[in-house]
Amino acid sequence: MRAALRVIAGRGAARAGIQLSMLALLPVWGADDFGRYVAATGTFAWVQTLVIGVEKSALTAVPRTRVLGPQVTWMLIARAAVPFGLGLLAMAALLPVGGLVALYAAAAANAAGLGLMSVLAAVHRLAERPGRDTAAFTTYAAWVVGMAGLAALEVLRPLSYLLALTGGLVVVCAVLAALVPRGRPHETRAGLGSLLNRRVLLLGFSDVADTAGVSVLYIVLAVAAKPSETALVYVLILISSALGAFGVLVLRLIQPATSLRLRGTGGVGGRELARRITGWTAAVAGLVVVAVVALAALAPVTESRLLLGFVVLVEMTSFCAVVYAVFLLENTNGAVLSLTTSAALASLVATSATALLATGPLGAVGAFVALVVGLATKATVLRLRLTPSTVDLPVVTRV
Repeated sequence: MRAALRVIAGRGAARAGIQLSMLALLPVWGADDFGRYVAATGTFAWVQTLVIGVEKSALTAVPRTRVLGPQVTWMLIARAAVPFGLGLLAMAALLPVGGLVALYAAAAANAAGLGLMSVLAAVHRLAERPGRDTAAFTTYAAWVVGMAGLAALEVLRPLSYLLALTGGLVVVCAVLAALVPRGRPHETRAGLGSLLNRRVLLLGFSDVADTAGVSVLYIVLAVAAKPSETALVYVLILISSALGAFGVLVLRLIQPATSLRLRGTGGVGGRELARRITGWTAAVAGLVVVAVVALAALAPVTESRLLLGFVVLVEMTSFCAVVYAVFLLENTNGAVLSLTTSAALASLVATSATALLATGPLGAVGAFVALVVGLATKATVLRLRLTPSTVDLPVVTRV
């Protein structure tokens, strides 16, 4: 418990440092430069979530493998390092061009580096070295705050600030990689690489779809809503995502033990619990959406902050419920990964379509209704496809 609290403190410090320093730079850089920085980092947020698919694979697969544990670990690290390496190469090649091109390249590299740092920290937790996770994120948080201080003194502008943050990630990731234990080599099982590739892509897609849905929401807000509504949605999503990230971190900390508990026949209970959770979530979220639409047809709701707060609360609760259900499914076996992927895709389509229809007339309320619709859609797809035969799926893979 003490180790888990240290990890949470380190991750929390890093997240707070990044987000608070970013908000503090708005009056320093001005709306134009800050807007370009936010657009660049937001555009490539999906890269970080894609790389985190490797972390989820490691936390699920490594505890289940005895002989091939070191090989699986390094194969997963290599897959997490590739996007960062490509991002650094692109950044170096486009830096002489300058302008938005260089800024976006730096944002892509930075997002990939954050994902790699999370993967490496997870590997050390699996090796029973949670203190290294805490040290890595605390160190990076201090680096972010220091660079934000230089930016506040107008020493660093958006591009140079991103370059400095990415440089800090290079150092932290290099140290973490150097400390990963080297196990005795064993013969690698045939097809292991392809199996890991599949798991990484499918495990990461759900998070990528969630991030893409929020990105679509911001695009629609920029076109259809008032600037004040866009700013309000940004602040509320910041709060919601912070609480959601805390819940996700707790799940990552218990994932190795959960993976072992839900292995084999234990997965039946996990899938059945996910079936019940998604059923209730789909019903409650769906009723809320219908009620808001009915209310909007009777009276203006755009300026109703009470209704907005209620919808935000429903969105946060539904998000936690759906994330936990997906977590249970992902830690049973590989047979259900196509199910969670199709549900994530349906959620992205539903969120995007609802955002186009509801954000203009309903403003911030419509934006969060779109998120609730996406979550209700994901829960519905999961519930409908989690039939009794699916719940009783046999184990098809042990990685």
